[in-house]
Amino acid sequence: MEDANIDVINKTVLSVNNLMLGPFKNFNIEIPLNSFTIITGSNKSGKSLLLKVMALVVNTKKVTYNKEIITNDKDIAYFYDISFKFNTVLETIRYSLECLGLDEVKITKLVRDVSKDFKITKLLKCKIDDLSNYEKVKVQLASLIVSSPKLLLLDDPGLYLSSLEKEDFMGILEQLRTTGITIVLSSSSLDEVIYTINSTVYVLDNGSIVSSGDMLEVLSNDSLLNKVGLELPFMVDLSVKLEYYNLVNKITLSPLGLVESLWK
Repeated sequence: MEDANIDVINKTVLSVNNLMLGPFKNFNIEIPLNSFTIITGSNKSGKSLLLKVMALVVNTKKVTYNKEIITNDKDIAYFYDISFKFNTVLETIRYSLECLGLDEVKITKLVRDVSKDFKITKLLKCKIDDLSNYEKVKVQLASLIVSSPKLLLLDDPGLYLSSLEKEDFMGILEQLRTTGITIVLSSSSLDEVIYTINSTVYVLDNGSIVSSGDMLEVLSNDSLLNKVGLELPFMVDLSVKLEYYNLVNKITLSPLGLVESLWK
């Protein structure tokens, strides 16, 4: 994956304007080019519905795409589950390229490259049913990314992952963002949030944005998060409590960093 040099000033990939649907009342949000946006909230907060609106699965005519960036629906990739049409990993990843009419040499190269990036090369000959949930998530993502979309929408992939897998997966997404893909991810917990560096986090409650900002800004308001039904990740919760008693002076995400702060 090569880094992308993109000017993001005054550019948005999409905007949702005055959405009136389900829990949303005059809802507005803009997604900047080459950004990593996390939309989190408890069940029935509206996050999954919002991604369906952004993906045009639910067509409300309230989404405006930047036509310089999104030229057709192939520029939008939407991850919503780990069900598959094909029996093998190779068939799954090849499919979108075959639909584009690419020749065999090009298809083989693109499949090889994306498999290497996602560390699933050894899985290409495997059957989907023989994979772990995390392997299925990576295969599904590879099948979407291989055709080079401009916008990636992911509806709660963390549901299928353990804590360690979430950390690894978020690293993959961050690397994808550096290639120029704009990413919007929904999450029913805050676990994924702590593994991002350059993300903007929106907290939804009953169709309204009740908090937004970078990771530390959002996580620092634990009373609000608890009110809307979200729990702080363990390390963050422990740091907040220790900071309250003046035992540490900042939120620390790693166990080693917390031990060092306490020692000082």
